[in-house]
Amino acid sequence: MEPLITSVTSEINTNFNLNVVVNEPADTTPCNASADANSVLEYIREPFRMTSLITLPQNGHLPRQPRAQGLEILVIDGDCTDGNTDYPGSSYLRFPQFRDIRSRNGCRLFVKYNQFLPDDEGERNIDTSDPDKWFPGPVDGISIRPLHVFKTESIMLLHWKNACEFRPKLDPQGEEILVLTGLLQNKDQLYKPNSWIRNPVEDWLDWHGSSNTLLYYKSGHFPDHTDLAM
Repeated sequence: MEPLITSVTSEINTNFNLNVVVNEPADTTPCNASADANSVLEYIREPFRMTSLITLPQNGHLPRQPRAQGLEILVIDGDCTDGNTDYPGSSYLRFPQFRDIRSRNGCRLFVKYNQFLPDDEGERNIDTSDPDKWFPGPVDGISIRPLHVFKTESIMLLHWKNACEFRPKLDPQGEEILVLTGLLQNKDQLYKPNSWIRNPVEDWLDWHGSSNTLLYYKSGHFPDHTDLAM
C-alpha cells in the first residue's frame, strides 16, 4: 500500500489575503516511514490543498494523499522515478493524476498537491538545466525558464546572473516564491535558500536578487474561495 500523509492535523497558512513568509521551514514529524521530513508550507483540509518541502531517503516514497489529483513537483536535488521514467535533479514535473514517486538514492522535492486549475490536463517533464531553454528576463541580468502556463496561472524559474532589481507584473491572484539558491531581498527583509513566500496583490514588492539567485516563481493561481480568506 502506498504511504499516506498522516502527521498533518491542523490547517496551515489558509488565509490567502495575508502575506506569508516561511524563512526556515521546520521539519514536522515524519509523515510516514518512507519520508525523512515533510515541511508543510500550506495545508487546507477542504477543498484539499497542500504545499510541502519533502526529503525522501534512499528507497523512500512520496507521501500519498487519497484526495490528491494534480501533482506538481520540482526536484531540488537528488533523483526520483515513477518506475517508468527517471527524473534527475532540476526536473520540473506535472501529473494530472497522482504518480507513485520513489527515490533510489534519496532526493529533496518541492511538492504541490491538488492545485491544478479546472480543465488543466497538462503533463510536464522538463529538464530545467538545459541552457538552450532559458530566455532573457524582464530586466538585464535576469533570465527565465518558462515551465507552465494555463489560463491565469504562470510558472517559471527566475535566475539572476547579476545583482539587480525588478518588479513583477501585477496579477489579481497573487504570487508564490521559493528561493532555491542565492539571496532575495525586498524593503522588508532578506530571504535565504529554502525561504517560501506567498503574496497577495496588495503586498507585491520590488525584488532584489544577488548574483546567482534562483527562484521558483508562480502567479495567478490563488484559490477563488471566500472561505479560504477567513
